[in-house]
Amino acid sequence: MEEKKQKVRKDYIEEAKKSLSKIIEEIFIRLSSAMKVAQIYEPNNLTFIRHLNLLFNLIQNILKSEKKAVFQFRQNTLFFNTDIVKFDFRSYHNFKFLADEFRKKEIGTLGFEPGLSEGELTQFITLFVDDEVKKENPFEDFEAILKEKGIGHIFLEKMHPFEVARGVREEKLQKSAIKVFFKSITHLKEVVEREKQKERVQLKTTRRLMQSIINLVSQNESFMVGLTNIKNYDEYTLNHSVNVTVLSICFGRRLGLERKELVDLGVSAFFHDIGKVEVPEEILNKPDKLDDNEFDIMKTHPWHGAQKLACVKELNILPVTAINVAMEHHIWENLGGGSYPKFWKKKRTDFFSKIAKICDFFDAVTTERPYRKETATREEAVSWMLEKSGSEFDAILLKVFADMVGIYPIGSLVVLDTEEWGIVMETNPEMALMTCPKVKIIADKDGNKIDGGIIDLAEKDLKTEKFKKKIVKTLDPFKYDINVSEHFLTTSA
Repeated sequence: MEEKKQKVRKDYIEEAKKSLSKIIEEIFIRLSSAMKVAQIYEPNNLTFIRHLNLLFNLIQNILKSEKKAVFQFRQNTLFFNTDIVKFDFRSYHNFKFLADEFRKKEIGTLGFEPGLSEGELTQFITLFVDDEVKKENPFEDFEAILKEKGIGHIFLEKMHPFEVARGVREEKLQKSAIKVFFKSITHLKEVVEREKQKERVQLKTTRRLMQSIINLVSQNESFMVGLTNIKNYDEYTLNHSVNVTVLSICFGRRLGLERKELVDLGVSAFFHDIGKVEVPEEILNKPDKLDDNEFDIMKTHPWHGAQKLACVKELNILPVTAINVAMEHHIWENLGGGSYPKFWKKKRTDFFSKIAKICDFFDAVTTERPYRKETATREEAVSWMLEKSGSEFDAILLKVFADMVGIYPIGSLVVLDTEEWGIVMETNPEMALMTCPKVKIIADKDGNKIDGGIIDLAEKDLKTEKFKKKIVKTLDPFKYDINVSEHFLTTSA
């Protein structure tokens, strides 16, 4: 009888936790939605009023049950009343939006207290998104305005100096990203040399690099994705492996993987082509299409890769998933088509292998190779991949990946309706604004090359409520001899 009571009590507690978790997630989404709506509509607009009412009612409910409603950002993690707010690919754009907005005003904590009125919440949301509020001292000035307006049931705490510095030193962050990117290529080159000499691989260094990449991705995902536009012809395999690593970590983060899982995924992607050490260089670097015999030799690299990783002594440092990814990154979702190596027993591929396969294909077909006459743009690559959804690629994962890279992937060369040319620097995470990325202008309407600024195509004219500029078409940067990666490297210079 006592056991039955304990079980009922345990089930009740678990159900209460789930219910609270749903409410927290709903408040999180409603807060970001209300702020986005406030950027477009006036407070007396029905759309704004509806979003604000939903948010206000949720906050009131949580205040009744929990007595407090406090958001906190610490080290790229969002907390609500001390509980971590977990997000997946569906709510990632809300998280990123709030994180960016909090950082702009150097706000580390936002709390709502009992007695909060709907009028106070309306004023707060309106002031929060008002660009004119941003002054020399973002936090202090914003806090002073709230006090001036008599908003007394909403309190703020400033970000930790470390968090503030991280937001302010964007240039330093980009330089760190570039340094880690090229350091990763150098490390992989050392790994390959050690493998050839049958020497021990420094796996602890690999894991530290993965930690650094995860940190950088969490702070500026768009810039890290932008660096994957770097295509080094002479060091293709090394450069390609690092690109796949960065894309996989970004992808895994969008899928909601924990930090340890991201490290394991990164290491797995990093070594996915390690088996090519056993493929003769004349085949790897052949300027023409491989003949059947040469292609058969090339198709042995998954076996070699899995074998090499299985023989690594430090299996406590190397994740077992790395062996699976090395073996399976050319296996189709339906196990047919151009899959290799062939399987006889295993009926499905590893989850990390599915992720690595998508990132591997995307980077490979967008990289110029001597034996390939045409190179796909990033936009074309996503389109090709979607045509093979469910057959070559996992359909659900591919949809998430396509949402991550966007309709106009980072690095795309675009033409605006003003006849200006630009490079997509950051995609818009909002589904309704996926056609409105941030673009760096590289040529004016007369075709003159310029080092223009970065503009947000989501900006609207206040009078007409229409977008100020929009993309009319994409171009192939290879045909116009435009090195996209240079624009990401020079941005940080």
